[in-house]
Amino acid sequence: MDRPLDHHLRRSAEIVAECADLAREIARLQARQAALAHERVALLLDEVPTGSAGFDQAERSMICELAAGLHLSRYAAAKMLATGHVLHERFPVALVALQAGDVSLAHAEAVIEAAADIPHDDSAALAEYEAQVVPFAAAESRARTKSFAESVAAAVAPVALTEAHRRAHDDRVVTVTDDGVGQATMRATGPAALIHAAYDLLTQEARTILDAAKQASRDGGDEGRPGDGRTGEGRPGDGRRLDQVRFDRFLLKALTGRVSDDADIVAALRATVQVTVAESTLLGRDDRMAELDGRGPMDPELARRLAGAGLSWERLELDARGRVVRTSPYRVSEAVRRRLRARDRTCRFPGCRQPARRCQIDHNHDYARGGPTDPCNLACLCETHHALKHPDVDPRWRWTAEQRAGGVIVWTTPAGVEHTDAPPPRVMFVETDSVGPRAAA
Repeated sequence: MDRPLDHHLRRSAEIVAECADLAREIARLQARQAALAHERVALLLDEVPTGSAGFDQAERSMICELAAGLHLSRYAAAKMLATGHVLHERFPVALVALQAGDVSLAHAEAVIEAAADIPHDDSAALAEYEAQVVPFAAAESRARTKSFAESVAAAVAPVALTEAHRRAHDDRVVTVTDDGVGQATMRATGPAALIHAAYDLLTQEARTILDAAKQASRDGGDEGRPGDGRTGEGRPGDGRRLDQVRFDRFLLKALTGRVSDDADIVAALRATVQVTVAESTLLGRDDRMAELDGRGPMDPELARRLAGAGLSWERLELDARGRVVRTSPYRVSEAVRRRLRARDRTCRFPGCRQPARRCQIDHNHDYARGGPTDPCNLACLCETHHALKHPDVDPRWRWTAEQRAGGVIVWTTPAGVEHTDAPPPRVMFVETDSVGPRAAA
C-alpha cells in the first residue's frame, strides 16, 4: 500500500502533465481560431481593399462583429484578427508550431510583436528570425521568448531596429492619469536601459533603508516615539513594504532633489546596469545593436555612453553559440560573482526573468555538504526560487538543482519530475555581407 506522501507526489506530477497536455490541445484549438480570423480578414480585403473607399467602416464592422459574438472588447477582437492574419501571412514556422501545440498563442504573439520593425519585404531576415526564435519559444516561457526574440530581430534587421530604439529616446515622456478617488498613476516612457536603471537604483535604496530599520530593531536602539511607526535615527519601521519605500524615494527625488547638476542623466548614472556590447561597437567602428541583459536589444550609442560613464566593466569571451566561456575583469572585484551574472543574466529557474543582478548566488550542491564555491556549482537564483531548495524546506516540498556541463541546470520537483534550464545564448551581431549584421546565436 502506498504511503500518503508517495500518492500526493505522484498525483501532483500527473496533474502537471495533464495540464501540459491540455495546454497543447488549447494551442491547437487557438491555431484553428487564428485560421478563422485570417479567413475573415481575407474576406474583408477581397471585398474592400486596404485604402479604398469604405475600408475603415468595413473594418470597424468586422471587429465589432467578432467582439459581439465572442463577448470581447474591441481591442481584444482587433488583436485576435490581426494575430491570425499576420501569422498566416508572415510567420509560417510559428504557425506550424502553434498548430502542433508546441507553442502557445501567447508565445506566437511574442514572436510577432518582437518582429514588428523587420521590413515586410525582407523575407530572408524573417526566415532567419523564425528559424532561431520559434525553437527557443517551444522550450521557454513567453517572457524569455520575448526578450530573446527582440535580440534576434535586432540582429537580422539592425538598421530598422536601431532607428526604433533611437525613436524611444526621442519619444520619452512622463504622463499622469487619474485612477479614481485619491489615486493617480505617473508613467515614464523612454529608453529601456535608463528606465530599468532608475528602477534598480530606487530598489537598492529602498532595500538599504528597510535593512537598516530591521537592524536597528534587532540592536534594540532608539525606537522613536510610541506609535509613530519609526525606529532609531528617523528610519522607517517595518510598516512599509518595499514598493512603498521605493515610491517614497522616487517622489522625494522628484519633488525635492536633482539627479545631477549635469543635464546628461547618463553621466550621473550610478545604478547597476548590465549591458553586452561588441568591442567594435564600443570603439565606434560599427553600430551593431547592444543588449540590456534580461530585457533585450538597446541603442548602441546609449551603450557607448553607459560604458563611458561606468565605474567598472569587464570583457566577455563567447563560444560559437553565444555563451560566456571566460571573463576578463577590468577594475572589478568579486570576479566569480560577475562571471556568473554574465553567464546567467537572469534567475536560472526555468522561465524566470528576474535579472541576475537582483538575484542571490546559490551553491547548487550545498556548501555545507561539500559543494565547491566554483562557477560549475554556482548559479543566480531569485529569492523566491532560491527558497525552493533551501535545506530547511520540508522534503515534501523541496526542489533540487543539479548543474551539469555548460552551466545547464536540471531542476527536480519533489515528485521527481525534471525541468532543464540552459544558460541563455547571447545573440551575436556579426558582419556577414555588405547588407549589414546578421544574428549568430
